[in-house]
Amino acid sequence: MIYMASVTLKKEECKTFAVTEKCVTTQDNSNKEDILTLFNNLKAEENNLDEQKENLKSLLQQLEIKAKEEVEKQKRKVEKLNSEVSDLKRKCEKFSKISKMINSDSSLGRSQAGL
Repeated sequence: MIYMASVTLKKEECKTFAVTEKCVTTQDNSNKEDILTLFNNLKAEENNLDEQKENLKSLLQQLEIKAKEEVEKQKRKVEKLNSEVSDLKRKCEKFSKISKMINSDSSLGRSQAGL
């Protein structure tokens, strides 16, 4: 429809049949150039989007690797803390037993002294 309207405008501007034919031919060539320009623009946009897609895929892969590394680092920290907590609990239990034995011996010594 747009094509017809522009051809109609060109025809109104032309005075003779020969000039009218030349105007229509010029319009056809212009329309082909517009289509070619549009096609080239779309191809350029497609190439740009393909490049963006590849860049984003690469970035996503890098981010996934970094996230996995951070998760592994955090797991190692938690495992280390679990080990330290277990070791401290074991030491506390050991000294608690020693403390009970000392208290028990002290009580026994006092009761024997009172006899």
